[in-house]
Amino acid sequence: MAIRRLFLAVTAIMMLAMAVVPTFAQNTRTVTVTETQLNETYRVTNPARRQITNKNVDLQAGQVVISATVSGRNFGPYAVSVTLVPTIGSNGRVTWTVTAATANGQTASGDILTIINNNLVTAWRNLVRNHTNGRVISLTITDTDATYTLAAR
Repeated sequence: MAIRRLFLAVTAIMMLAMAVVPTFAQNTRTVTVTETQLNETYRVTNPARRQITNKNVDLQAGQVVISATVSGRNFGPYAVSVTLVPTIGSNGRVTWTVTAATANGQTASGDILTIINNNLVTAWRNLVRNHTNGRVISLTITDTDATYTLAAR
């Protein structure tokens, strides 16, 4: 009987505490993804396209550098590197912009840049989407991790 009263008292206190917590605290959350976690994900270790091998994600202050080897039936293999910088739209979606791309150490041509965008940028967007669910309020990228602040959709 004493345990039942204790349980009811704790339940009542918890309900009162939840009523006092500000609404905004219940509707936002923070998600932090480390560089190691990103590089250990299935999408990085097993790219969706066979043309992509040796994929690596390198977080840097304010940007992400993705490197890989890309090859196809009529080209490559090319050691590619793409630098992506995020921007957050008013709708809370993150748009990744390629600010630099190289193939075998040289600036990528338009054709190679198209291949990189079609393969790596889509994969990166999908990888990030799997780690976040909600409207992005802020995104901070450091050398070790990416931290999203999300609002419920």
